[in-house]
Amino acid sequence: MTPCAISRRSLLTGLPLLMMPTLTNAQMRVADTTLAILTANPPSHHLEDRVVSLGNGRRFRIFRAIPKKRAPAAGYPVLTLLDGNAMFDDLTVGLLAACPDLVVIGLGYDTPRKFAQDERSLDYTPAKTLDGGPYADPSRQGRIYGGASAFLDMVIGELRAASEAGIDIDPRRRHLGGHSFGGLFALYTLFRRPDAFAGYAPVSPSLWWARQQMAQLEAKAVFPADQRLKLFVALGDKEQRSNDKGPPPTGPAPETMELIQRLSARPQFSVSAMVLKDHVHGATLLGALPHMLAWANG
Repeated sequence: MTPCAISRRSLLTGLPLLMMPTLTNAQMRVADTTLAILTANPPSHHLEDRVVSLGNGRRFRIFRAIPKKRAPAAGYPVLTLLDGNAMFDDLTVGLLAACPDLVVIGLGYDTPRKFAQDERSLDYTPAKTLDGGPYADPSRQGRIYGGASAFLDMVIGELRAASEAGIDIDPRRRHLGGHSFGGLFALYTLFRRPDAFAGYAPVSPSLWWARQQMAQLEAKAVFPADQRLKLFVALGDKEQRSNDKGPPPTGPAPETMELIQRLSARPQFSVSAMVLKDHVHGATLLGALPHMLAWANG
């Protein structure tokens, strides 16, 4: 069964959790991109890749996979993925063929690397206080965090306009997905601007990074009364960070599991959750990607 042929019942609503196969270290290696998909000429989608400059001087790389099929009357559903360089590096002809009606957009950075560490650290993390701004981390010279508020304005402003230009998009079927810090930003957007997307897919969200800030944002969030939001959460069961002490964890991250339980209990959400068996943190991006596509397509 192809990922996009999975029924909604097989993507679990709430708990229990689905266990998926192991991924190797080679599959999760951080390196330069190959972006083989851009020259693969998939039969289902047109592929585009360009760098755009915003009014504030920031440069971003936008990847687009646009269905060759005619758009439905309401427009295409769309999945916008953070860390676009890495996401499109893992995208394959087979994954796109399984989702022929889905527009896939990657918001990336103007770099050959899979992950632009400095840029994503700034853009994907919240400030220390709800009304604060970016701040330096003295333990990591030159790295700035806490720019999520400004980046959110770009995502739903100039970046959305540039990434969706010329495509017939169904505004009621916009989805946002991200991994690690990208997953954290997906949740940040959900809590700050829940109406910006119809569905959110945080994969291995780095809730440990900003527990207090995210708890405050969740407590203050006002979710639409006339719309049931979709949420897809995936994580590994061995997500020990490199600076953790002690033996590897025996289960998935408790902060994320508690989030799944809380939001599953709210009537405003339709929650699907997945635990990837024997997946460490870095491996969950590739492990969850087929299921994110299926979820957004469905």
